[in-house]
Amino acid sequence: MSARHALKHFLMFSLFVTLTPLASHAATGSACAMTQAMIARDEAGIRDTMAAYNATLNGGKTAAVLPLYTEDGVFMPPYSQSAVGKSAIATAYDKVFDELQFEVRFTIAEIIVMTPNWAYVRTNSAGTTFHRSLSKKLAEANQELFIFKKGEDGKWRIARYSFSPTNPPTQ
Repeated sequence: MSARHALKHFLMFSLFVTLTPLASHAATGSACAMTQAMIARDEAGIRDTMAAYNATLNGGKTAAVLPLYTEDGVFMPPYSQSAVGKSAIATAYDKVFDELQFEVRFTIAEIIVMTPNWAYVRTNSAGTTFHRSLSKKLAEANQELFIFKKGEDGKWRIARYSFSPTNPPTQ
């Protein structure tokens, strides 16, 4: 076998080894196989979940929030321990809604679909909250990070949610 022929076989073998994992990822539905149309559908589904979350937060009902989370979801509000799992999330939202009545609007800054089943969303929100303990309405502004997971039913749900205030604390 000539050197040139051996080099050709080596290059073909290298190309085969390099592309084989990509082909197997495509067959299993990994990010490599995602088309622009699939990503657009996923982004639309995520926007639907975000709109539902915005409406349920303003509605103040824990029962309406829970279906938007995964079973093992995590809610991470500032100055608090993480609420892990739907039971803990329900307790956390019950406390939030007992104290606060929201009139906020989320604005999506970016949606990144990372794989067919995972995405993250960065948002900003602004509006007001009525604080029952103070009998006072205050300005509300936050930056948020949501991590979404697509369920077997094709619906995007919140897997992780964390936020931090962007307006100065009231004195």
